[in-house]
Amino acid sequence: MVWDRQTKMEYEWKPDEQGLQQILQLLKESQSPDTTIQRTVQQKLEQLNQYPDFNNYLIFVLTKLKSEDEPTRSLSGLILKNNVKAHFQNFPNGVTDFIKSECLNNIGDSSLLIRATVGILITTIASKGELLSSRGGPHATAVYKTLVYLSEKHKRQ
Repeated sequence: MVWDRQTKMEYEWKPDEQGLQQILQLLKESQSPDTTIQRTVQQKLEQLNQYPDFNNYLIFVLTKLKSEDEPTRSLSGLILKNNVKAHFQNFPNGVTDFIKSECLNNIGDSSLLIRATVGILITTIASKGELLSSRGGPHATAVYKTLVYLSEKHKRQ
């Protein structure tokens, strides 16, 4: 895990290339129709949850690796969504801030599939009551209020 200090007092995370390639390989293998391969990949992904920056890799694949195919990027986001549901309270602050920032910065991705995945991830984080952070600022507040408004409107329909 590499953290570079920026002038805005925020952190920019950059992946280890070897670790990134290993995760990409697992994501591709998980799309195999062979259930034995799928089970093996699932076990490896569960083991990776013990590493604090694993979820940074997942959000990185989803939001930064535009050269990867969309199904792989989306799958990365859906695995992250499941990790948020199961383990979000255990994520280190830097990880949660990075995920939130990347979600908010990529809600307008050019790909419909990626936008939908980011939206699902934002909704999952919001359901944990964790969309806003101390560094979220007015942009994050506006997004959160919009989500609340939309969910209330949807309930009435």
